[in-house]
Amino acid sequence: MGVDPLADAGPALLIDAGFQFTEGPQWMPSLGALLFSDIPANRIFQFTPPSILSTFRTPSGNSNGLALAPGGDLIVCQHQGQVMRLRPDGGTTTVAASFDGGTLNSPNDAVVRSDGTIFFTDPTYGGTGTVGFRGVYRVAPNGTTSLVHSTATGQPNGVALSPDESILYVADSQLSEVRRFDVALDGTTSNGARFTLTSAGGPGGAGGDGITVDVNGNLYVTTSVGVKVYRPDAGYLGRITVGQEPSNCAFGDADGRTLYITARTGLFRVRLNVPGPY
Repeated sequence: MGVDPLADAGPALLIDAGFQFTEGPQWMPSLGALLFSDIPANRIFQFTPPSILSTFRTPSGNSNGLALAPGGDLIVCQHQGQVMRLRPDGGTTTVAASFDGGTLNSPNDAVVRSDGTIFFTDPTYGGTGTVGFRGVYRVAPNGTTSLVHSTATGQPNGVALSPDESILYVADSQLSEVRRFDVALDGTTSNGARFTLTSAGGPGGAGGDGITVDVNGNLYVTTSVGVKVYRPDAGYLGRITVGQEPSNCAFGDADGRTLYITARTGLFRVRLNVPGPY
């Protein structure tokens, strides 16, 4: 627990550039590759280390966040107003497109618990539905959608689970904060409260977009000044500098110690001392 994940870590290195707006990195162990979205290009790319870039799926429904579900399904947040499940055989089903009679706004990011429970965020960055608020949702394994959190002023964005799946983290880009919720064994949430402001520790840090965790529970938050890293007690560990403003991040590679970072028109990576529980 005392290992500094940033010790000896330099700035993130550029892998490739020339994209329109990258988001949603997700390591796929079955492919030995990273998937990520280019939202305006309506495309999901596949990066296979060390240097092979290819198209994984197009059109993608203007995909944003991607998450891996048990069994290998890919959960895809689509700016077109729904969360989609993409099976390894290429088949698709809709996870969620509405709630309580209203249509979703623009699903942004998702994380999946080991039992198949899906948590996803729904701000208005890609469109506005009729649901009437910006929210965070839970989809139970039986398909039932429940509301975790709603806001009229914030924009829920990145979402992550602690390694033991007992805490749900949600970044709010509009309020420049990360909130945390206790997660019960049945997937229900409670005790929502601020975990940290993204300006806490280090220089600046407005916003708060994509987030992920490592195996020790340290939280990585993409902000306007780079990727800020916080301990589970919200203590500030440091910052990873990136050549462009980052949008999201995820751990990958065979040993789990590479942090992949999507940043506007580029894809970056940095090696760390602590792996992620992808």
